[in-house]
Amino acid sequence: MTKKISRLIAGVSLSALVLAGCSPDNESDSSNSESTSAASSTAETSKSTAAADKDLTFEDAVVRANEDKDMTAIFGTLVNHSDKDIEITGFSTSLDAEMNQIHETVDGQMREKSSPLVVKAGESHELAPGGDHFMLMGMKEGIMPGDSLEMTVTLSDGEELDLGTIQARTMGAGDEDYGDMEGMDHGHAGHDHSDHAGHDHSGHDHSGHDHSGHDHSSKDDEKENHKH
Repeated sequence: MTKKISRLIAGVSLSALVLAGCSPDNESDSSNSESTSAASSTAETSKSTAAADKDLTFEDAVVRANEDKDMTAIFGTLVNHSDKDIEITGFSTSLDAEMNQIHETVDGQMREKSSPLVVKAGESHELAPGGDHFMLMGMKEGIMPGDSLEMTVTLSDGEELDLGTIQARTMGAGDEDYGDMEGMDHGHAGHDHSDHAGHDHSGHDHSGHDHSGHDHSSKDDEKENHKH
């Protein structure tokens, strides 16, 4: 009898434990944990999908505020999310600028690239002061710190890609050296006024007319003969 009672108590206790494990509270905790994990996974997937939807993105992009100049530059990192190289041949922005050019820096001198800007498949390309960058010149209005612009790039096949909104910030004087770029749109920059030095007026050498060639001694002899 005692053994039967002990077995009965043990069975009841085991059933209670099983029921406790299946209680609504535990089910709720488990559901919350699963929901949190699912939400986190969904957010990461959405972020990856958004990047994958665009073949090209412009990360950490910034435009240099130009309080005292009629030109500025855009920097950042171009990321190619596709399996093909992307060739950028030009760009446009919401700012009113006479010239939009892709520049490179060679031997410390900035100049317009003669070939497309290439972002390799699955790789990135940094645009930075002292290297490749997007240049705007002849701006009608400046862009102040905190302002922003919209940017679109043109590819070698004619396709246009929207790179979104880029904000301006103040950059130190040493961050970007414009050099003599301000004179690029003025034709006088190419005319070396020193060329006028080639017209050497001293070349009309009056000393070349050697008056000593006219021998005045013959006239002196004639005068002497008349005396005799």
